[in-house]
Amino acid sequence: MKKLMILLVAVLVLGACSKEENNGKLKVYTTVFPFKSMTEQIGGNHIEVESIYPNGIDIHTYEPTQKDALEIAKGDMFVYSSDELDPVAAKIAKTVKNKEVLPVAAGLEESQLLDHHHDHDHEHEHEHSESAQDPHVWLDPVMNKTFAQQIKNRLIKLDPENKNEYEANYQKLAKDIDEIDKQMKDITKNPKRDTVYISHESIGYLANRYHFKEVGVSGMNNDEPSQQEIVSMINDIRELKPPYILYEQNIPSKITDIIKEKTDTQALNFHNMSVLTEEDSQNRNVSYQSLMKKNIETLNKALNE
Repeated sequence: MKKLMILLVAVLVLGACSKEENNGKLKVYTTVFPFKSMTEQIGGNHIEVESIYPNGIDIHTYEPTQKDALEIAKGDMFVYSSDELDPVAAKIAKTVKNKEVLPVAAGLEESQLLDHHHDHDHEHEHEHSESAQDPHVWLDPVMNKTFAQQIKNRLIKLDPENKNEYEANYQKLAKDIDEIDKQMKDITKNPKRDTVYISHESIGYLANRYHFKEVGVSGMNNDEPSQQEIVSMINDIRELKPPYILYEQNIPSKITDIIKEKTDTQALNFHNMSVLTEEDSQNRNVSYQSLMKKNIETLNKALNE
């Protein structure tokens, strides 16, 4: 982390990359994929958006390089969750403070945030900064609607000429998000079972919003379970007999594999949307909505089949 701070000092002296230098488009950097996808949809042809994360990484242990930090500093806007939920992005935000920095979750009430409650025996801690609260706010559609509104407002501030287009694009996105919320309510209305097992604690906000329980093999910062916790989870699954366990696109699955084999459960894919896979990024139509549609099918199976 010290190394990151030293590398970022250089960024402070950099000037902005103007719209003229970017073919008249605003250059926006974001952290997780839903922020990128929503920004792209609202901004349309007037902006260029890039996530700071490479495909397939585990964001809980990611540290940007000096080159990454310098690139982000050249952009017109940086979108992330909040300083508390994303300590690494907070450090980047400090270095680009002469630009538009948008921590979309900064206005959430303390009561809306979920605490980090996974009690693992840590033999060692990452040097990496971890959030004390569940960082996965971008999976909650109700929160995402407010995040999208903030992105829209900030784009209008930066580029008032295209206000009408940003407003229209936002309304279209908001309608899609409302539909996702409705579908989530539908599949959780009278579920056959109330617990979903998943490779790491990423769906706490969905579980909280739609009244089911999540049990993660690893903690929300992807900290590994103790031997005792693994045995306890195997016993619980054998007793409750859920047919499925959810696997995420960027979370190592060795321990989840062991639990799946010992309990005779089947694997289902769930996309936590923190980052895309290489395969996802080949699909030009991939969006927050398209990934969430698949996630709803997965959760419906896990809760109702």
